[in-house]
Amino acid sequence: MKAWLMRQAGSPESLELVDLPDPEPREGWVLIDVMAFGLNRSELHTRQGQSGDAVTLPRVLGIECVGVVVDAGGTDLAVGRTVAAAMGGMGRTHDGGYATKALIPRSNVFPIDTSLD
Repeated sequence: MKAWLMRQAGSPESLELVDLPDPEPREGWVLIDVMAFGLNRSELHTRQGQSGDAVTLPRVLGIECVGVVVDAGGTDLAVGRTVAAAMGGMGRTHDGGYATKALIPRSNVFPIDTSLD
């Protein structure tokens, strides 16, 4: 998968577009094909090194994303379901939405209905 990886704090150039292995599905976690992600002040502060030890590096940032379920990890969500995911360690203790795929705990994944592509 493609992902924007941060290895160290710095300028916007500290985010590096890399190829990473797809996340491995796991029980209770939802694997999402990411269609969009947010850019916000949280990632700005993290990139600038203002998150202290709350963020372990290297890390794929992104505290929210939207996309489609590709593996539901044994949860109540159906493969193909459109979802949004937010918070709960995304981009901080585990990789977040700045990637083509994200593996997120079910507690932070929310089914949505939308007419957007």
